[in-house]
Amino acid sequence: MQPRISMRHGKISEETKAHIADSCTKLEHYFDRIVDCEVILDKEKHDDKVEIIVKVPQRTFAATGAADNLYKALAEAESKIESQLRKHHDKLVSHH
Repeated sequence: MQPRISMRHGKISEETKAHIADSCTKLEHYFDRIVDCEVILDKEKHDDKVEIIVKVPQRTFAATGAADNLYKALAEAESKIESQLRKHHDKLVSHH
């Protein structure tokens, strides 16, 4: 799955895009039926914000992370979305 990556207030290096794509690929480990993954980066004066929006059949999950570093903010948002996907997967498995 290739994520859609957009940036507010700045530009994204190819290295950062590759890191984000790798992070989105890891999400398929928690839930394998991901339809779409969108990552929105926002560079502000004092900190960086990352928003990850993941769409699965019949659900949409979103998580944000903020830190002084783009990679830390991405890790925070990734951790939040992983727990949401894991919880959704566990609900589906327990009901079937």
